[in-house]
Amino acid sequence: MHFLFLTGNGMVYQNLILWFPDAADRRYINRNKASEYCIDNGGRLVDIVDKAMYDVVYNYCRHTIVFGSNTRAGIWLGSSYNTTTDTVTQSNGKPGYHGDWYPSYPYRGSGFETSTGLLIYIRPPSSTSTWYGMFNDPPTVGYTVAQLCSTNLI
Repeated sequence: MHFLFLTGNGMVYQNLILWFPDAADRRYINRNKASEYCIDNGGRLVDIVDKAMYDVVYNYCRHTIVFGSNTRAGIWLGSSYNTTTDTVTQSNGKPGYHGDWYPSYPYRGSGFETSTGLLIYIRPPSSTSTWYGMFNDPPTVGYTVAQLCSTNLI
C-alpha cells in the first residue's frame, strides 16, 4: 500500500489532487525549476485540459494564494505551446486548453519560436483588472510564482 502525504493547501478536481506546497511561498524560477519543485513535493506541474478545468484552477489559485501586497501571481503549467501550429499540448502529449489568454497573447510566429512555456497570471479576488490569464514565454525565463502542483488521485 502506498501513501501520499501532501503539505500545504489542496483540492480534488476530477481524478487529480491540486495543491500548493506553500501558497505564500513565492519563488523566482523558470519552468524546469518549477517542475523540480513539484517533483520534490510529490507531484508534477498541472496541465489544463479544458475551459472547465481552467476556471477551477484559476479560481482555486485566486482564493488560495497569499497575495499580500502583490497585485498578481503566476503559476507554471506542464503544458506547452507550439508557436508555429498555434496549439497547446499537455505533458502527456494530448491536446490542452487553448483559451483565456492574457491580453495580446499568445505570442507566435517569427521571433517567438522559443516561447513554448505556459503560465497563468492570477489576480487577487479584490482586483478588477482584466490583465490576467494564460501566456507563453520561453521556459528558460524566470518568473516569480506561487507554484501549483498536481498528482493523480489514488
